[in-house]
Amino acid sequence: MRNRIFGAIGVLWGGGILLSRLFARRAVEGTGSYAAGQLVALVFAGLLFGVGLYYLLTGGKKAKKT
Repeated sequence: MRNRIFGAIGVLWGGGILLSRLFARRAVEGTGSYAAGQLVALVFAGLLFGVGLYYLLTGGKKAKKT
């Protein structure tokens, strides 16, 4: 149950970051290091969303081999 709760938090948090970036009107701007930081944050948000979705749907249980 704990894995599903953390998965839901990951989906909400990662999805929120991705949606806020999607609806932002300006492109990645700033110096090179600032733009790179924004890109890394988007990659982190995508991973957070994906892993959260996995744990939300499966509960983190591995499939049994028979």
